[in-house]
Amino acid sequence: MRNRRIGFAHERELAVKLWRKGFAVIRAPASGSKTKRIVYPDIVAIKNGYVLAIEVKTTHGEKPIYVPAHQVEKIKEFIKRSGGEGFIAVKIIGSGEWRFLRINDLIPTRKGNYKIDKETLTKSYRLSDLVSIVSGNKRLDEFLNT
Repeated sequence: MRNRRIGFAHERELAVKLWRKGFAVIRAPASGSKTKRIVYPDIVAIKNGYVLAIEVKTTHGEKPIYVPAHQVEKIKEFIKRSGGEGFIAVKIIGSGEWRFLRINDLIPTRKGNYKIDKETLTKSYRLSDLVSIVSGNKRLDEFLNT
């Protein structure tokens, strides 16, 4: 139960950060609930017509992060219905930094889940990058070359 409370706290922290950057934000606390037939991400953030569906994860260091396939599939279903973009948000514990990876950039494992390694995390977007994207300052593909 303690881990879930800590996870909820990180979700709330990200929701507040996004709100302060001008996003309309909804946090959907559904872990362990009885809404198994409805799929939605941890956070939905909307700004300037962009819908971001976000699943929240944390890491303490350089260990890979594994994302269960069902969590990726629920984001894919949500973005299909909403016309949005799907992201995994990773809080790097200790630094306080948030990084964002597009769902399509995740590395599939042999067992059908997904992995985020250190290199992929290093190349991911910062919160300021997302703000630039939705503000029309840069396109997603422009960040790939920086």
